[in-house]
Amino acid sequence: MIHCLQSAAKVNITLRVTRKRDDGYHELRSLFYALPAIESLTIEPDYGHNVKDIISVTGEMIRGRNILEEVLSAARKKRGVDPLRIRLHKVIPPGSGLGGGSGNAAALISWLNSQREENEGIRGEEIGSDVPFFLNAEKWAFVGGRGERVEPLSGIMPPFHVVVVIPSWSMSTARAFSLLTAEYGGFFPMNEEEAEDERNGILSKLHDKTFCGLLPNDFCTVLLKEHPEYADVFSAFRESGSLGWGITGSGSSAFGLFHQNDGFSRMIRSCRHMQWIRKILFVE
Repeated sequence: MIHCLQSAAKVNITLRVTRKRDDGYHELRSLFYALPAIESLTIEPDYGHNVKDIISVTGEMIRGRNILEEVLSAARKKRGVDPLRIRLHKVIPPGSGLGGGSGNAAALISWLNSQREENEGIRGEEIGSDVPFFLNAEKWAFVGGRGERVEPLSGIMPPFHVVVVIPSWSMSTARAFSLLTAEYGGFFPMNEEEAEDERNGILSKLHDKTFCGLLPNDFCTVLLKEHPEYADVFSAFRESGSLGWGITGSGSSAFGLFHQNDGFSRMIRSCRHMQWIRKILFVE
């Protein structure tokens, strides 16, 4: 039997880094918005003897270890798991800040956990910082800690149309934090309380469909210095009628929120001359 799964992505509507923790991770305050059904997985158990997992990937290339291998390794430390044939179709390039890999991991974890009756399953934070959000399967959430604290906000927010601009460059999390540390010297612009107040204010504006402009993300300043081209796409979002726009995660993708989809055609026209854009995703 073949199981077909959808894999979500996300954008960070806000993202503040407030401090470096004693465990080496950074304390974050963020507002997440899920982008459903961006990528897909098919899973087929293979019950033959001495058979290894087979993970094939189409679309975007993954270099190095696939996060799905980490999920399977974690699962087998808890219980037996039959070898699997997994086909993953990637739309999102690694290093885009959209949580594509975390969404893939969450889809596989949810499936694995559904295959057993016992309560003990894989926890998202065992695999990656963004995975707990995807396992909650909510559209909106406040996210704190290093990503493990998720407060769902379902039922209170209007839907948005999202345009995601994926540039030709990627940004690893390690490099992004290195640039951020160099920029701020370890003293970040906001503490937890200030970041939460700001986050609540943005949420209130979006709830009322009020113009927000450039959305707060501590990585935006350093990424603009690395790639001034972001300013052009930010202007395109403004001119196309976006309520708010910015950088998602630690980069590299930019995004804009639209209450109606009539800004999509204007965005396409505005971006035609931007040769550095690799992909544009329209998510409704």
